[in-house]
Amino acid sequence: MNSNGNRFVLLTGDDGLRASGNGCAWDAGQGAHEETPGRSQVSSSPSGGLQRSGRFQGAITLQRQDQPRLPQLGSAAALALWQSATPLVQDDHGQLGRLSDNRQRIQFSLDRQGQTWQTLLAERDPADGLAADLSALVLDEVDAPAAARFADLHLGGSGLLAAPWSDGAAAHGVTLVHLRRRWQQRLALPQPARRAWVDAQDGIWLLGDDALWLARGGPLPQPYVPQPGRFEPDVVNPDPLRLRWRQPLPPHAGLLGLAASSGRLFVLVRASGGASPRMAVLSRPLSDAADSPWASHSLPAALPLATDIAALDDQRILLLPPLEAGATRQAARDCPLLRLPPGGAPRAHLLPERWPRHSEAAVRFVRHRDNLPRYFSADGVRRLYRLAQARLAASGDALIDAPLDAGSPDTHWDRIYLDACVPPGCRLAVDAWAGDLPVLPAGLPDTWLLPQPALLASPLKSELPFAAQADAAGNGDEGHAQLFEVLLQRPAGAVRELRGRYLRLRLRLQGDGRHSPAVFALRAWHPRFSWQGQYLPEHMRQQQAPDAADTGPANGADLRDRVLASFEGLWTPLEDRIAAAEMLLSPATAPPAQLPVLAELLAQRLPAAWPVARQRRWLASAGARQQRHGTLAALVLALDVLTDGAVRRGQVVPVEHFRLRRTLATVLGIDMDDDAHPLTLGTGRSGNSRVGDTLILSDDSAREFLALFAPEVASAPGDAAVVQRVFDDVARRLTVVLHGPARALARSVAEALPALVPATVVWAVRETDHPFVLGLSPLLGIDTYLETTPPPRPVVLDRSRLGRGDLLRNPVALSPEHALPVLQDE
Repeated sequence: MNSNGNRFVLLTGDDGLRASGNGCAWDAGQGAHEETPGRSQVSSSPSGGLQRSGRFQGAITLQRQDQPRLPQLGSAAALALWQSATPLVQDDHGQLGRLSDNRQRIQFSLDRQGQTWQTLLAERDPADGLAADLSALVLDEVDAPAAARFADLHLGGSGLLAAPWSDGAAAHGVTLVHLRRRWQQRLALPQPARRAWVDAQDGIWLLGDDALWLARGGPLPQPYVPQPGRFEPDVVNPDPLRLRWRQPLPPHAGLLGLAASSGRLFVLVRASGGASPRMAVLSRPLSDAADSPWASHSLPAALPLATDIAALDDQRILLLPPLEAGATRQAARDCPLLRLPPGGAPRAHLLPERWPRHSEAAVRFVRHRDNLPRYFSADGVRRLYRLAQARLAASGDALIDAPLDAGSPDTHWDRIYLDACVPPGCRLAVDAWAGDLPVLPAGLPDTWLLPQPALLASPLKSELPFAAQADAAGNGDEGHAQLFEVLLQRPAGAVRELRGRYLRLRLRLQGDGRHSPAVFALRAWHPRFSWQGQYLPEHMRQQQAPDAADTGPANGADLRDRVLASFEGLWTPLEDRIAAAEMLLSPATAPPAQLPVLAELLAQRLPAAWPVARQRRWLASAGARQQRHGTLAALVLALDVLTDGAVRRGQVVPVEHFRLRRTLATVLGIDMDDDAHPLTLGTGRSGNSRVGDTLILSDDSAREFLALFAPEVASAPGDAAVVQRVFDDVARRLTVVLHGPARALARSVAEALPALVPATVVWAVRETDHPFVLGLSPLLGIDTYLETTPPPRPVVLDRSRLGRGDLLRNPVALSPEHALPVLQDE
């Protein structure tokens, strides 16, 4: 609501700006979110036009018109390549894995082109017989059982390699190898599995001809041998490798591929029925529920037969059709990208985007733990990317699906503001219609939407006070992304007011084929605050009602009202900024560019590298810190702000050294409450022997107590010496303990402490991997800090200590001894 009492309806995001029409589409890659309103940036977008970072995510743009150049290899030839295709995997270090030519072993190669292959080694499967020699007992070849052949290979999760096998008769199963821990195990299956997939949580999805299985589990970290002379657990391994459930597949004519995103599982099949080799995709949630429903999506009949599938997200999939031989091999080498509509819609849509391959050396995608699409080319493994240079539709229109509701009939709609980007050579226009019925009346002519005047670029970033707006400064596109405004009106008639409870809008976009307008958000204001109706005499106000059939010129009152509305559109945003000026003085609402000015008013300095949210919290706590300046309370508050709440989470603990000595034992007649004690957190209230001596009885203990709490009563020379020694040891010293994840904040804490701690206090920062409550963990011998156990760090020379938690661990590699760091974006 503005200063005149007007309200607006905001449309933003895929739900609000959902539209239908020709030549336009929703581009989710446009824009980005920010935590708070601030200066936004606009940069070049792969789809043409500009890509904006600001308050809004996604935009309506012209649709891409790239025509995928798909190979058209015959179905019989594609099926022959599919049957002989070898699955390929790539580990974190660029090493390739595959099945041997006879499909009895798993092999790896250290070179990019896969010229030489070696057999993968892992721990010997306990179910196998005696080892042939000592080397086979330590590390054995990963092979299939006798007379069995591997069918597939997949690497995923924490480094788990899954390879289903079958002997074609009664023996079926899957072999699992963990590349880091180097164990291997076999799991029997009731039927042969054709494909395997390992998800991010190490769930093993096994796909048979008519069923899907989910398996989980693994061996213990170390071998366990029960002994008859002691109590043993009923279940030695609480999570052994086993099948969890079996789910039937919907009817199909043959399996082609298996893939998964972070949330869904996709099965590429040949559709049952019909002579043409049409394909379909079966999908289900990637959940442990055995009764999750299947959704079936038919693919366009014109698509060539694909031999593999990859998932970009929960709705977009890539197919891998084999390339043709001959002259068209280099011309038609794209992978089709399809969108599966949400809600289980039966038909998938081919998207007009190009995903070209460099060349083809295998007709299966190369699987990697990061689940990004890769393929095997003539010169090695390559990432599959979308063609960056877009070809866009020359024009398009987008009719907003849902009408804008003002809440009351006969509303006089005022104006529309569009948060948009219009590059050179592009145009953006708006059509509108208003009525009191939520459903369009029958018999509307083709021109029922009324064209509005040309959009006017506003010099303001937003008509909302101090709100963010796209800014193209610094990218060579100044003035393209900004606020646009149009005064809603009829194109003809004596009275051109646009009235009705519901407002319908259509956006008309025009581009140059390479760039596109982008609409990030739309705000429609209502009702119009008429200066003519509010301030002029009654005889100068509008006396007629709007008539849709009237095509004559505007009367004087209507012309005067629209002229005054133009001035009102300039003055009202300025009045709103004045009315909301207190926002500039509040850390919670001030624009980010205003925060340094506000900090200077409070005698504060904000580091430019701080996140905006931290700057706001720092300024909001300035008063409380100033009142307690130089005390432990001010230090705790300041550390909590600059570590983003790590003090409240217990990850950062400031400890004064005099409190490191246990002095909270029971003293007769004295209340020694320790609720706020950083070492015991209230657990020493009883003063029993669990946390200290019950009573202070000895001379030494009494003198230490006097030294800390009543040094003035120490009159004897010996007592005075004890007091001085204790003061020298513990007085004016401070240690900031960083627990677990807070160790990453060590530099920030060390840089801030000189300004927060009095100069007479000696401070130090200590890091630990093992969070604990200082006063209890050494006494009780247990971890008293509720947190996920931190993972062990790798061994580092001159830093690691024997038995202190650092471990020598294998990398996730097919050949650990040859693992080298590589760039993953080949």
